[in-house]
Amino acid sequence: MKDIIFDIVKQTIGSGVIELVKVTGTTDDTAIDAVSGDQTVVLNAKLHNPSADLIGEFGMGNLSLLNGICGLYNKEGSTVEVEKATRNGNTVPDSVVFKDAEGNNDKYRLMSKEILESQLETVKFKGAKWDVSFEPSKAKVQELAQASSVYSGIEPTFSFKSENGNLVVVLGGESIGHSKRVFAPNQGGNLRDGLVFPLNQFLSILKSAMGGVCVLSISNQGACQISVDTGIGLYNYILPALTR
Repeated sequence: MKDIIFDIVKQTIGSGVIELVKVTGTTDDTAIDAVSGDQTVVLNAKLHNPSADLIGEFGMGNLSLLNGICGLYNKEGSTVEVEKATRNGNTVPDSVVFKDAEGNNDKYRLMSKEILESQLETVKFKGAKWDVSFEPSKAKVQELAQASSVYSGIEPTFSFKSENGNLVVVLGGESIGHSKRVFAPNQGGNLRDGLVFPLNQFLSILKSAMGGVCVLSISNQGACQISVDTGIGLYNYILPALTR
């Protein structure tokens, strides 16, 4: 359970855009869904192996707090367990309990389904045909992050472009000047112009995703997806294209 909780926290709070998630667990699947506060990012994830301790429907809120607690127990001999409670005749996850070999303990309270539904916006992603799909290199992500530090304060969005067979990222704008960065050589496909996405959110997720097997997909229907396989779960971050 410790590995699962730590993985969920890392892939949600680590993205820099998610602060509340919904967990839906059955005997067949454990799904994690979320939407960023500004609705620029939708997260759909599943654990590779369903967890019997996470059966039910509940929320994990205040992920900054949970992340801080995890940091206290990121050491040998620490354990993480899920306590359950009975609500409306159903046994559901109620709290996550952390303990270490020295006798320290912390309890993090999970959100009931009712409270979760009152706080979490729901955005349905209907799927898309991915026109470009590849594994981004860490070096290119770092290069883009460096360039974005120059342009993001002036223009908070970027666009993809197919150019000379390469996938190019365009930063800035015509009124102030722009930067074209070859992000994926020989992966340009045939993307249409005008696919615009939020720069900080994209980079925040992408940098966090470099810790696993990461695949970036782009659709001419107006979306991009960053998928990261951590070995414990598959996390799909979908960014709908913006309109300028």
